[in-house]
Amino acid sequence: MLNSFELKEKLNNIIKEKKTNLCFSADFTKSFELIYWIELTAPYICILKTHIDILEDFEYSIIEKIKELSIRYNFLIFEDRKFGDIGKTFEKQLYGGIYKIGLWADIISIHGICADGMLSYINSLPNNIKKPSILIISQMSSINNLITDEYSLNCFNVALKYKNLVLGFISQNRFIEDMSTHKFLFISPGIRLEKQTLLDQQYRNHKDAILRDKNDLIILGSCIYSDKEPKNILSKLKNESYNFYAN
Repeated sequence: MLNSFELKEKLNNIIKEKKTNLCFSADFTKSFELIYWIELTAPYICILKTHIDILEDFEYSIIEKIKELSIRYNFLIFEDRKFGDIGKTFEKQLYGGIYKIGLWADIISIHGICADGMLSYINSLPNNIKKPSILIISQMSSINNLITDEYSLNCFNVALKYKNLVLGFISQNRFIEDMSTHKFLFISPGIRLEKQTLLDQQYRNHKDAILRDKNDLIILGSCIYSDKEPKNILSKLKNESYNFYAN
């Protein structure tokens, strides 16, 4: 079992070895689609992001397949569950039900609004229980969301209390400039090659997300699987985004 410091070191090694800071958002409702796109994107990514509860034909064997692919292609598994409840319910959602997320996910996301209570609860569990590393949702790319600068700062202050659990933040920008007090990662959704707004989602390009907004990793989804030549766009984004990040 790896704590957040050890998992970050593992992730950094993956980033350097594969020369990528891309996370692929695999938002598919059929298992065959999910596996197809994991295998296609795996050489280009350091993290796979899943929404396991949208699978219409879920069986636990799909988890074993994803875990096998993560070892073969060297990426981490991030279940973007966005937990947000009292600690006791959080534990049941994390380890129970049909998904048993805590047993296989390297990383999970939680909402900042009740992060302190959830992190306190999971921190109190016995050391022999696997505890995924945490990303706190501190900012969102959706239009008219209710998150403020103060809310984001409060997420950071909670993370400082639980540095053994928190890997970093889902963010739009690096909202904390002083790097001396932490080693958290800032991971940004809402990335496309062209800036645009679709439905309630605001998109910007990878250059702005990394160079201007100072995020470490970027999350890509529809811009990959809607493209006629997904490997070409993956290669382009992998190379350019890593160069922005590394330099």
